[in-house]
Amino acid sequence: MLPDHLDIIWRSADNPNPVFVAEDLAGVPPQVVARLTELRILRPASTATHVICNACDEQHVECVIPIKYPGGQTRFFIRCPENGRIEVPRERMLQWAVDYTPLLAALAKALCAQGQMAEVVPRRMWNLGRASLAGKSKPIWAVRGLAWPDAGQIAASLPKGRSPILFFLGQAGDDGLLDVPRESIFEMRTIMSLIDDIVVDVQAIKCQVSDVAAPPVAKKTKKQAQRDATVGALKRELHERILSLKSAIRSADDADKPFNLPRVTQKELAAAIKVSESSVSRAISESNDLELKIMLQTVASIDMIRKYNR
Repeated sequence: MLPDHLDIIWRSADNPNPVFVAEDLAGVPPQVVARLTELRILRPASTATHVICNACDEQHVECVIPIKYPGGQTRFFIRCPENGRIEVPRERMLQWAVDYTPLLAALAKALCAQGQMAEVVPRRMWNLGRASLAGKSKPIWAVRGLAWPDAGQIAASLPKGRSPILFFLGQAGDDGLLDVPRESIFEMRTIMSLIDDIVVDVQAIKCQVSDVAAPPVAKKTKKQAQRDATVGALKRELHERILSLKSAIRSADDADKPFNLPRVTQKELAAAIKVSESSVSRAISESNDLELKIMLQTVASIDMIRKYNR
């Protein structure tokens, strides 16, 4: 079995800010690192300001201290509690950032996608244009972070239905997160490899997409429609409450005062959206809406409210 030269790139996909240091690339063949750099998948990043001490067995991280010597030469050192001053080679301070754009561009090119690739959400979601698959022109999208806490918000921005083809990097999302047939969803590492260049298994994509059959149109029952309407109203109400709480928390922080987070009850939510408490209870317990679940968790957590961004 051939080694997957893109493995380290795939494994970085669930890191919000993927940056490698010299130690991260130590197990990757130098020719692979060189090729990844040539393809601009790995890009030089800012120099590391801290490194792991390799002079002892404690694996402690220390701040790098630059010292200028006569003649203009700068050398770098860290302090080890056990061994004192240790020189750090400049090569150990190099860092590389991951750029997924060349992989996505290669995918769009292999599929003969029409239209300009667009980054819809920075480093998270891309529109790759349209490609002819299974005899139809289909929108091609790529996404990263389907298993992250804000996956529901990202999924809500993706196209829905049987037409879109979706490629994802990193872990797959929960069942039901995406309103797209399973046959139209691809993990990028399963259809892409690096030999001398980036290779895309277009035939595997075409075979899988051709298996998408039109499903019978399922009519929503009156109860389902009511529950969906309640879920939508709950999300709008929770959104407003979270924004209000976020503002109150910020004011408390600015005044250096503690903030007591009020508990949001189903009774309060029911009164706010003008439905019965039992309707709210059923909507929360029976719905598979991931965004609703995340928002309910958020409104009960000061830390999650601080990070809320929508």
